[in-house]
Amino acid sequence: MTAVNGPDCIVSLREARIVIDRLLQWKGFPAGRRPALTDAGLYSASLGLSGFERLLDSIDVLKFGIERHSTISGDETDLCLDAHGKHAWAVAEEVSDLLTEMDRRHGKGCVKVVNLVAAEELAVVGPVIQKYDLDAHMEISQSGTAVACVVEPNVLRENELLRICHHGIPTDHELWFELFHASNAAQAPDTKLSRLHTGPVILAEDGTLVGAENGEEDQDMDTSLLTEEFIVEPVMKKGKDEC
Repeated sequence: MTAVNGPDCIVSLREARIVIDRLLQWKGFPAGRRPALTDAGLYSASLGLSGFERLLDSIDVLKFGIERHSTISGDETDLCLDAHGKHAWAVAEEVSDLLTEMDRRHGKGCVKVVNLVAAEELAVVGPVIQKYDLDAHMEISQSGTAVACVVEPNVLRENELLRICHHGIPTDHELWFELFHASNAAQAPDTKLSRLHTGPVILAEDGTLVGAENGEEDQDMDTSLLTEEFIVEPVMKKGKDEC
């Protein structure tokens, strides 16, 4: 993370992905769903959509109906995808895959998405489909219907993932650390047992090390971690002050 003038910080690609993924994990989303949802949240932030400002609200809305299967109708190059009330992030990867297949097979294609929550967030399909050397043109109606059409990549438009890699995502300092600390809820709680099993060896309650026979460096492990009230918290507070 990089500090900039004013209240903002520049959040790196790695930091953004880790925090979004941990928040999804904390909210109970299974591992198989999280990569696509993480990318959708990442691009929402980078494109200036709901992004980090409404990230927790978006994740809560994502839960509703996400287990429902989308249904598809229409012809080979003009499909209609019924999202059955799902959030746009939950169908962005589906739309990207459908557009890519139509482009590869027919050289064109459009997908109309109906019964969609937060239709404006479907704009994340544009960056998502860039990994296939394609782009998507999006139109959102006032009724909440979205139409995505596959187009050839715009040579003047920078790849969004590379742009994030090079420049990061500006966000409010306090907001970012609220999300960061909330995401820590996905981590294992700081208990005596978790401390005993930290690292490549196990520290027994009597202070002996299990699994350290081949590593002399482990013999110098600081056993004070068994009795200290906090291990990481003071460092994280310092990092927050210095961001």
